[in-house]
Amino acid sequence: MKVESRKRQFILEGKIKACFCEGCGQTTDKVFVGEWMPSNKPKDEEFLSTAPVKKGKENKNGAAALSPAAENQYWIRCAACNQVHLLKEWQIQIDRDISPDELNPEECQVYSPHGIYAKGDALYHQALGEVGVVREKQSTGSGAYVIIVEFCKSGRKQLLENVRVTPAKEKSAESITDIIKLKLRR
Repeated sequence: MKVESRKRQFILEGKIKACFCEGCGQTTDKVFVGEWMPSNKPKDEEFLSTAPVKKGKENKNGAAALSPAAENQYWIRCAACNQVHLLKEWQIQIDRDISPDELNPEECQVYSPHGIYAKGDALYHQALGEVGVVREKQSTGSGAYVIIVEFCKSGRKQLLENVRVTPAKEKSAESITDIIKLKLRR
């Protein structure tokens, strides 16, 4: 049984990002039409030549294998001008937005305020008992970083990221309140 790549699954489901169309000259949505399959029909030149007919590669099961150039090509239609293009898999950009409803806690990273996360990462928040997806990453005015995570039940929440905790032993002998008191006396 052939294992399909994740990108192939997204293409077959129609989750293709909008990209430039050579037909209409605009960035438009793309629609999956179908897969390109090679033809077994011989070319006209083969009838005229006296060279022996080459047999295709065969698998262990005896089935003919596709040549590498014939694999993973798709017919993609422009939503604006309806022109259809034959594109290879590497030329197609897919929409990888993950829905929090599709996630399991086992597939996600456990959230910690000390961690660093990227847009699109799947997180499991133990205190909330929910899974979520990082949708945005922002810096605050104080220089700290905040991630905006979309959860199934709780909706969008702002969570801290890359928080450094300094133990009490590493702090200087003077506390912050002592320093403030000294500055106020001056």
